[in-house]
Amino acid sequence: MSWVYLKWFLAALAGGAGCGLAGAFLVAMNLSFMGVCLSHAALAGAVLAYWIGTPVLVTALLFSMVVAAMVGPIAERTRTHANTIMSILFSMSLGFAFLGIGLMRDHRTELLGLMWGNLLLVRWEDLWPLFAAWLVPLAFAVFFAKEVKAVLFDREIARACGIPAAAISNAIIAFSGIAVTVNLNIVGGLMLFSLLTHPAAAAMQLARRTRDVVVLSMVLGAVSAVGGLCLSYMWDWPAGASIVLVSSFLYAVALVWRGIASGFNP
Repeated sequence: MSWVYLKWFLAALAGGAGCGLAGAFLVAMNLSFMGVCLSHAALAGAVLAYWIGTPVLVTALLFSMVVAAMVGPIAERTRTHANTIMSILFSMSLGFAFLGIGLMRDHRTELLGLMWGNLLLVRWEDLWPLFAAWLVPLAFAVFFAKEVKAVLFDREIARACGIPAAAISNAIIAFSGIAVTVNLNIVGGLMLFSLLTHPAAAAMQLARRTRDVVVLSMVLGAVSAVGGLCLSYMWDWPAGASIVLVSSFLYAVALVWRGIASGFNP
């Protein structure tokens, strides 16, 4: 039984830290809504995989990458703000997902599990994608630390300095899509957005330097996932909802701490 606990803990650790890392990048680039867009695109891709019989992880990842790649070109050609395009793609993906679930007679239980998530059903073979989705982007951020920091600060200035800002931005979005996809069956497509934004937003209340924000976002993401796991196990709560509650609580604590530190009496 102790090995089962270890499996749950490792999945929560890697999934939470990976989402925290991706969220720190997206929030710093003012693309936090991209997390919503990617998570629901991955959900729609997973539903499509059940319909056509392809691997769920691969299809969900491809679908989320295609949707992410559509944002920039559509925004440029239609002169529409990127957030508006992401909202449209988000609602479209959600509509496809619900339509597919509603029309499918078989596998509804599995598909509903992708919507709400269940960390307690994670398998050992699910661990390596979770760790890869966390450690590979982390290695990228460390290796290209100066370039990433410049892009997160201001993409236009980074481009003027000769940094391939577009390539760095696209890589960050791609890594975020991977993190979203591999965490789909743990947190759930409808609740995954909280694990992308809450830890990063809380970290920005507690730290100033980019490196500290990224590290703290990973820590808070891991704490959110592990804490949600504990609540889910002890009280038989849904894992995804438990993780959302813990991450929301941590953000509230960060706001109170920031208020106290700045002399505000909450």
